[in-house]
Amino acid sequence: MNHVGIMSRLYNCLLRKAQDGRVAVNLRPQSVVGTVQDDPFDCWMENQIKEACPEYEVYHSGKLTTPDIVVRSREHKVLVGLEIKKLIQTSRGKDPRGMTIDYNSCLPCGRALIKIGEDTVEIPCFYLFALLDPTSTEMLTSIIMDGDFLNYDFELHKDAKYANQSEYNHGPYGEGSVRHRRMYTYPNPLNYKMEFFYLRHILVIKKQDTCHVGGQHICTDLIVRDDKYDNSFHYVVIDNRAKESLAFEQLPVRKDIFRDCKNRRPRERRASMPHIPVAE
Repeated sequence: MNHVGIMSRLYNCLLRKAQDGRVAVNLRPQSVVGTVQDDPFDCWMENQIKEACPEYEVYHSGKLTTPDIVVRSREHKVLVGLEIKKLIQTSRGKDPRGMTIDYNSCLPCGRALIKIGEDTVEIPCFYLFALLDPTSTEMLTSIIMDGDFLNYDFELHKDAKYANQSEYNHGPYGEGSVRHRRMYTYPNPLNYKMEFFYLRHILVIKKQDTCHVGGQHICTDLIVRDDKYDNSFHYVVIDNRAKESLAFEQLPVRKDIFRDCKNRRPRERRASMPHIPVAE
């Protein structure tokens, strides 16, 4: 059992709850949410893992801490992080973000740092992207994805974690402060235009990791991720609701799937201000 096996187990547990392409979600009422940062969906996901996979220890990291959940195999002591990104479908049946999604002050990565006692440990990290219907009672899309699919540069990830700082003695009275907190936008796999992701329940892993997926699994797509340094990384999409599995050489190959993100260019930023008509 390794971290891919744990994520495969979680994927199949979610899949068993799917009916007609939807997974029923029962969130606690907003009125009993502890803080504005406390997300009921994260707590629901934590409880799902605990109920379906009693062989795992599950730790909820708490607000503004990455990854949201850490899972540890009781038997093998294998650890894996799970960061959760949730969106609510619009009334027009689309996702509300489009091309990119916010990652706040910590950009995505396939590895993360956690504390075990006093020891700092590096662990693999996956991402769960979930699209809920407007009532938040059903999950329409779920993508459990290796974090390296979005960013494999662990040094860049660590630099981002420690780039935030606060400036004090600000303003003419020296009473203010400025919080320099970076906001990162990286690709949004829940984008409705990505038909090979949208409204599916899938697992996205490295091609070489398929040997760690327990039981039967159905591969439907091969995605090639080419970086800026002429390296190519191959990922497979596993969809156990599909009708047939194809050999790797028969899979449809998808390249440059986040082309629009890559083609963005800097825009001139201008200060906003009220605009009123000239007095008569």
